[in-house]
Amino acid sequence: MQSKPADARFQTLRRISGAALAAVLVACGWCYGILFIEGGSMEPAVSAGDFVVYRRVAIGPDQGDLVVFEHGGTLVVHRVAGLLRDGSIRTRGDANRFADMLPVEEAAVRGEVVLVLPSGALASRLAALRH
Repeated sequence: MQSKPADARFQTLRRISGAALAAVLVACGWCYGILFIEGGSMEPAVSAGDFVVYRRVAIGPDQGDLVVFEHGGTLVVHRVAGLLRDGSIRTRGDANRFADMLPVEEAAVRGEVVLVLPSGALASRLAALRH
């Protein structure tokens, strides 16, 4: 059975759409990251087991923003507690009584949190209901 011209146009459209979708996914992976939260220092805003989506290029975080930064080879999510004159930032976990001892250098900031997917809090609530 021979294909019709409409079938060929449809196949071409599918290829173009597939290429466009692949380009969007690559761009999103380049610009955004996903991080699984293991600790509880950001309770109640972010719980252990939650996922955060962060924009990899932070545009100068402001006080109160959630930032992702590298500390000792691991990525940490804390809130900006203050901006220092040298460009570094003072951070603090919401569940911590005091700000972090060392300021975070601008080069250590990996991004700014744009979305929290609260799977950890949800799992905790469901576990509590079970007992």
